[in-house]
Amino acid sequence: MNLFAVRKHLDKVLAPLLAWVSRLPIHANTWTLIGAAMGLTAGVVFLYAHWWIGLVLLIVRGLVDHIDGYVARTLNQRSTFGAVMDDVCDRWVLGVMYAGGCLAISADYPHVLIVLGLGITGSLTNVIIKLSIYAESQQDVWREKGKMGHPIDVVGLFGSAEFMIYFGVGVLFTALLEDPRPLLAGAWAVAIMSHVSLLQRVAFAWRRYRFVDPAAPGGATSEPERALGPASVGEA
Repeated sequence: MNLFAVRKHLDKVLAPLLAWVSRLPIHANTWTLIGAAMGLTAGVVFLYAHWWIGLVLLIVRGLVDHIDGYVARTLNQRSTFGAVMDDVCDRWVLGVMYAGGCLAISADYPHVLIVLGLGITGSLTNVIIKLSIYAESQQDVWREKGKMGHPIDVVGLFGSAEFMIYFGVGVLFTALLEDPRPLLAGAWAVAIMSHVSLLQRVAFAWRRYRFVDPAAPGGATSEPERALGPASVGEA
């Protein structure tokens, strides 16, 4: 289970701050673009090894990423375009920051370029399988909840929050120790855990949807599943 499962509890903790920020005359989509700009800046800062500044931008951008969704839900500013742009900007930003940090230490550890490729590939494929399941299994989602509420959200050990922890902790200790090795360890953690999470989500999709025909009305199940009974479909 990833940290998405505790999002509601985090919302309660951040509620006063989010409520105050939501009063600002800034649209949810604008908050998304602000977060993207901050992430791009953080990627450049990481590239030049300004770890403390980059760490602050990483944390604040994570908060902004939380704000845009809160504003959209609270002020009825939700839209399909906004949801798409939130996903696009979020993944793009994480890739830019990850690349900036890895490239900054590549002179000391050239193999980090391979880790960079693995980490970005694993992270993006995690997103692809998640969005693919959203698109192919609408029968599992109450539309009034938007894209949130699907059981795939809490499957896997890697997501945006976990990226911030693995990568952010690496940046923190690299800044404290003035040693690139903690960041290298964080880059490895992203590369490994994103692939572990991917396998978990593939397993979830196999358990839950292997007998579901997406072309059938309401995503009807096939005869083999009916014969096996409801226990044949695993739950997250």
